[in-house]
Amino acid sequence: MDGPVNKAFIEKWKNADALYATPTGSNDDWYWLYAAIKFKCLIVTNDEMRDHTFHLLGNDFFPRWKERHQVHFRFTDAGPDFDMPPPCSVVIQESEKGHWHIPIETEGEGEGEAEREWLCITRANSRTTRHSITTTPGVPLY
Repeated sequence: MDGPVNKAFIEKWKNADALYATPTGSNDDWYWLYAAIKFKCLIVTNDEMRDHTFHLLGNDFFPRWKERHQVHFRFTDAGPDFDMPPPCSVVIQESEKGHWHIPIETEGEGEGEAEREWLCITRANSRTTRHSITTTPGVPLY
């Protein structure tokens, strides 16, 4: 952060009240987590937040929230590259009627995917019937 460009960014953020220094010894995660929830925004971090998942075992709210609000990033020669959250949940889901929807990894995933393939399993007269469907972002699964 000692470079002149970085110092200029930090000074700009301080002047805009966009930067908040947490007290020494305080867990800074709670501050950005509170801010992200309060302002209903995305968070840009590669932190997997395992400490918070551990505290919330038995509750699937936090993992679902994280899946929809966390933006991962990496730096490339062309600049920062961001992986935006998926437009709909990509975890295994069970419908109210007991049908299972399982996302299938396909080639090209993570490169601005337009569709996702799902394996759909239903129970019909004590037999298992398997269907495969493809979803479009923003369109509910069921």
